[in-house]
This record gives sequence, structure tokens and C-alpha cells, in this order.
Amino acid sequence: MKPHRAHLALFALLTLWMCLAWPHLDEQFSTTRQTLAALAVVSWDERTAAEWPAGYRAAQAVARVVPPSGSVLVLAYTGPAALNYYQARFPYYLYPRRLRVADRTDAPSDTETYLVVFRDAPATLAREPFRGHWDSRQLGERTAGRTRLFAGDRVEVYR
Repeated sequence: MKPHRAHLALFALLTLWMCLAWPHLDEQFSTTRQTLAALAVVSWDERTAAEWPAGYRAAQAVARVVPPSGSVLVLAYTGPAALNYYQARFPYYLYPRRLRVADRTDAPSDTETYLVVFRDAPATLAREPFRGHWDSRQLGERTAGRTRLFAGDRVEVYR
């Protein structure tokens, strides 16, 4: 008999919780419906570019120039948290290319055929300043003997 009462008490408690939580949950569901309706009219590329503008456009530029079998070293002038984000996102957007992201101009490039220099958006750098090692002279020496395949406002691709 006691398990039956415990089940009823639990059911009553969950019912009370749902009644108290319903207004907040309804507000969340309404916001989700509005967001989904707004996103339904926007393409995947437009959504991604709006959410991750500098990095996504850079990845698109690299994908146009570097063949799928290419090996890439990305030198990223960005803050530490953004670097972690780019280390996850660039390989995703540039798959199946082999890719490594570093925030140092002296990062070794053992097997990478392509060198990408990526400079993050000023708004991102204002929130989180660059903390890596960036030597413009050393970067100039690294890129001097290479062929520039693409140059944009945030990204340069060399072979």
C-alpha cells in the first residue's frame, strides 16, 4: 500500500511543478518558435555567416583555393578562447583538408603545403586580446618564398 501512496505523492508533486513552471516554459517555446520561423527563410550559408562572420568567410576563401587533399597550417591572430573555437570550426568547415591552427608565427610547418594567415575581426579582438606570439618580420620571411593564392581583408592563403 505504501508504494501506491508514494507514486501518488510523486505524481502530485510533478503536476504541481508543471503548473508552476508552465508560464516560463510557454515563453521559451514561443521564443523558439519565433526563432525557427525567422531562420526558415534564411539559407544555411547566410545563417553561418551571420553567426560566425570572419571565420566562416575565411574558411570559404580557403576552401575555394586549397584542394580537398591539401594540408594547411593556419596562423591565427586571435584571442585564446577564439583560437580554441577556430581550432574546432576550421577543420569542420574545411573537411577533408588536413588542418592545424596556431597562434604563433613561429609554429612549425612540417607537412603543411598551404599557409593561411587569418586575422580575426576587431570586435572579437576587442573582447579578447591576442596573447600568442606574432612577429610581423618573421611572418614576412615565412611568406616571402611562397606564392600568394588569395588575399582578402581577414585572410591570406599561400602555397
